[in-house]
Amino acid sequence: MRSIKTKLFSLGMAASMLLALGGCAMSTPANVGSIGGVEIPAGVYLLAQYNSYNTASGLADLATGETANDVKTVLKAQCTGTINGEEVTTDGADYISQLTSHAIEYYAAVEKEFDELGGVLDDAATAEAANSADSLWNSNGDLYTANGISKSTVETYLLNAQKAKAILNLTYGADGTSPVTEAEYTDYVNNDCYYVETVQFPLVNYSSYSLATDDQKSQIQDIAAQCLAELNEQATAETASNSALYTAAMNYVPQAMSAMGSTIESAQAVYYAGSKLYTPDDLSSFGGDGYNNLTDPLDEIPLGTWTTIDLGTTLLVARRIDPLKTYTVDQLNSMYDMLTSMKSDEIQDKLYADGAALEHNLDSSAINTYSASKIKKTVSK
Repeated sequence: MRSIKTKLFSLGMAASMLLALGGCAMSTPANVGSIGGVEIPAGVYLLAQYNSYNTASGLADLATGETANDVKTVLKAQCTGTINGEEVTTDGADYISQLTSHAIEYYAAVEKEFDELGGVLDDAATAEAANSADSLWNSNGDLYTANGISKSTVETYLLNAQKAKAILNLTYGADGTSPVTEAEYTDYVNNDCYYVETVQFPLVNYSSYSLATDDQKSQIQDIAAQCLAELNEQATAETASNSALYTAAMNYVPQAMSAMGSTIESAQAVYYAGSKLYTPDDLSSFGGDGYNNLTDPLDEIPLGTWTTIDLGTTLLVARRIDPLKTYTVDQLNSMYDMLTSMKSDEIQDKLYADGAALEHNLDSSAINTYSASKIKKTVSK
């Protein structure tokens, strides 16, 4: 089932929610009441409602020929999904209503907690919100206008997202109310993350976008095996270095490209080698609980030993190493923003719970004015 909880601070998520945000074309009401003393502007309510509609339309049991753009149909259709950790089956209208309530509670909690923590957005955060608003307006202005959206309220929502990000640091950052300790970071790196070095051998010809033939793949596997042997020999002799990784890429990646009918300069081949800290979110993209295409092969060999991993479109020569032998916790946090990967779900859950617990003084007549049936999914040219 699809959960309504999305990763905190994603501007991609913000963009999908913005299609109803704005100063509404209707003259009244200007807001739908308050939650925890935080006024909920009509535009924010409509934003939450539109995003909820998009979620519901993806879950709706639609008949053949019915589409997500048919608002009336979606409102009547049965929807099954997850709301606040619980499975819910109801009609589209009720599903959207529940999701919308959850979203505006979160909005109010962010505004309230940011003020209580004495938060102040820096210039970079406000500039990012303004630039994103410009970009969204340039690409979707017609649709925004059709839904009563103003550019200023697009920016308002993006600033709310920046406040949520700031709350994470104000809570768990080095100067926060409950800072994450170095021991917690170390435990996270050692037990939840994988620091992996790789040389990548593409199994796709990006000129023709064709997969390697069996013969081509066999040749590339042989080339990767030579690369693997060389790197393992250096590792065993304890002479391996970061430069050895890039030297191997310069030697072997051009050969693999040639087998695919492509050419690449050795200087460009270094871009096919690298190292990265993979967080749990990163690792989830390689598979589920049953088998992980990246981590399971690495778990079968000793730390620091090279192996080959077939990812379908790429053949990796890879190994897992201990990054704390090279970097400090502070350096890793600076490079990979471990605080966000460690604590974003936790702070998001807290904000949702805090918002639900706040006193609700919502105006039902105002909410009825902004019915989901008025959502527009297309723009007439």
